[in-house]
Amino acid sequence: MNDFQGKTVIVNGGTSGIGKAAVLQFTNYGATVFFTGRDAEKGNEIEANSNGKAHFYQLDNENRDNISDFFEHVNNKTKSIDILFNNAGVLSIGSGPLSRVKEDDWDQLLAVNQTAIFLYMKYALQAMGKQKSGVIINNAAILGNDKVNPMLPAYSGTKAAIVAMTKSSSLRFAKQGIRINCISPGPTETELSIKAYGSKEAFDKQSKEHPRGHYAHPNEIANVVRFLASDEASYVNGTEFVVDGGYSLK
Repeated sequence: MNDFQGKTVIVNGGTSGIGKAAVLQFTNYGATVFFTGRDAEKGNEIEANSNGKAHFYQLDNENRDNISDFFEHVNNKTKSIDILFNNAGVLSIGSGPLSRVKEDDWDQLLAVNQTAIFLYMKYALQAMGKQKSGVIINNAAILGNDKVNPMLPAYSGTKAAIVAMTKSSSLRFAKQGIRINCISPGPTETELSIKAYGSKEAFDKQSKEHPRGHYAHPNEIANVVRFLASDEASYVNGTEFVVDGGYSLK
């Protein structure tokens, strides 16, 4: 149970869904986790129940200075950044054809789903480059590659950018001992996804059409994140892991 003993992990968007599941898994396996999110109540509750392993930092990923301040905070608290799980994203805005997407919604999608991912990578890579070691896992989505949804072109574009940024960066930093991969989950039972479907009832109804008869639980996605962060994945680099239970094959 101590696979990550002595490791420092950052989770972007760790107060709910896949991010929360990852925070809990990493702390259960011995890591010290610094995680971010907007919801102070949820973040503080996770921290309070972590036996001192999880440390919450409230921020808004649309604010670039918030992200810079967070990494300054982490660097003052720890000697290394070993793992980054770049998880946070927004889905509930900018839906519909591009002809109807509001420019403000587009700007917010880019800020959270793309620019924040870039900034977390930038600051983590600065630390990992000095260490000559580290692992980054970015959270993309099957809508950014394998599954086309005509109602979500703006969202899909931000996720496709994450896949490309992951692969390009993995080549650049490979010889520095840094591995960079991304996951592309299918529909997962998170607050974000349920909101996108309109209700829990609509979400559950659609989930029955999945090849496995249900959508993923956040822990099933976090299991893959934990594997990619582990030494068992030491030769996995520059790869997009589709984690959708076969959903994109339909």
